[in-house]
Amino acid sequence: MVCTKRDKKYCGLLSLFRGRLIATSLLALSLVPVSTPASADVMDDLFSIFEPSNERETGAEQHPKILAQFGGEYVKEGLNDYILDIGLRLAFVSEMKTLPWRFTILNTPVINAFALLGGYVYITRGLLALANNEAQVAGVLAHEIGHVTARHGAARQSRATGIGLLGTLAGILTGSAVVQELGQQLGGLYVASYSRDQEYEADQLGVKYLGLAGYPREAMADFLKLMQAQTEYTQKLAGNNGNASQFDFFASHPQTEERVGRAAEAAAANSDNLDRENGQARYFKAINGMLYGDDPKEGIIRGREFLHPVLRFKFDAPEGFQLINSSSAVYATDGKGSQMVFDIGKPKNTGLSMTAYMKQEWLVKINPPGIRAIEVGGAPAAVTSVAVEKNGNKLYLTAVAIDFGGDQVARFIYQSTSITQDLQTRIEQSYRSFRPLQADEANEIKPTVIAIETVKSGSKLSALVQGMADAAVDKEALFLLLNPEFKSGTPIAGKEYKSLRYAD
Repeated sequence: MVCTKRDKKYCGLLSLFRGRLIATSLLALSLVPVSTPASADVMDDLFSIFEPSNERETGAEQHPKILAQFGGEYVKEGLNDYILDIGLRLAFVSEMKTLPWRFTILNTPVINAFALLGGYVYITRGLLALANNEAQVAGVLAHEIGHVTARHGAARQSRATGIGLLGTLAGILTGSAVVQELGQQLGGLYVASYSRDQEYEADQLGVKYLGLAGYPREAMADFLKLMQAQTEYTQKLAGNNGNASQFDFFASHPQTEERVGRAAEAAAANSDNLDRENGQARYFKAINGMLYGDDPKEGIIRGREFLHPVLRFKFDAPEGFQLINSSSAVYATDGKGSQMVFDIGKPKNTGLSMTAYMKQEWLVKINPPGIRAIEVGGAPAAVTSVAVEKNGNKLYLTAVAIDFGGDQVARFIYQSTSITQDLQTRIEQSYRSFRPLQADEANEIKPTVIAIETVKSGSKLSALVQGMADAAVDKEALFLLLNPEFKSGTPIAGKEYKSLRYAD
């Protein structure tokens, strides 16, 4: 960037951090197949992430673990520097301007952002795809900077409270030694949610930083409204009516209508009546060509369907469940206390039947009764159901092992706090949907990227929608989620918009 007189101090700070960003950007992407198990030791290390003795040292120690858990850093020419520019502009007007801030784009389609102690701020490429201008991204980063400057990370208890930072099932089966002995891989990050008061404080600080850095203060409330639209969209994909999305920014940042209203009020109260630019043109230029959605190397999600073109399998989550992929497993939840974990295991002893594998290796510590031999898609399989006592409460588990060939076992675990015939039926439909993925179907799955295009004269919304490459369940709904300005009517010639194209 070119430093103006107004930006002189900021640019001096920027130069201090530029070398560190370049070094960070050289990290290779950690694209681990879904079959790779997550280490329990890693999970234990992450559990204490918000109990620091030295904040900067803690952030530095946890940073590589965050990258390992969430697909590594996403690197795109120009984009990483651009996000650093935005972040440092905001950090420079905060109360901790001299902190060695680091801003990292995580290679995940999940929509989220979070911060660690010592000035480590993370934003996902999924969030960048949803945002519509630079000011909205600045609002998210300002909010996270507010959490750091208010030392909310140090104040939070180090405990799992449901869904973790990036929507992975941080709390699933947590705290139950018996359930953990099932051998499934969690792959999520343990973290306590922010309290409502902490969210309000971070919002207020974020609005303040936005204004001081020259951004429109209403950008934070604007992005929170976008998140509401995203939540509604994902609910519809899952067939989940009336339950908040479990895999988004609000999972670790509790959201209420009051919070959105307060952010808007704070912006209005501090308005200086300046006509501040939201930076949409700059932003669109920066994200043009950015990977969108799942990386096919780790599998993709289409509604309730999960497909892995490399490992060559597919299955459906139960109706009403929302899927999320991670580097170690595939997860799903219905937002009502029921969850699913899928991974691929490798037997220690070859030649075992699936019932023997369950008894002798996978479930040996709990020795569940009634393991039944079945077939799934023509492959040998086994299923069992068991109720586990935990603090006087019962967890109902269904475990399924399917012979995937090549000394590999496809494994499902379904957990619920109560069980009904309807849920049992949906669970059975899910694991029985597991199938090998045919070569022609696997070859059709290609990476998708954001493509910034311009409305041509006379173009209709339907034509813009159909021009998208993504095989979305509802293309128009996805288009309007990415381009909310187009909800008002006929597309305006010359207007830029986000479309999707297959990568070269």
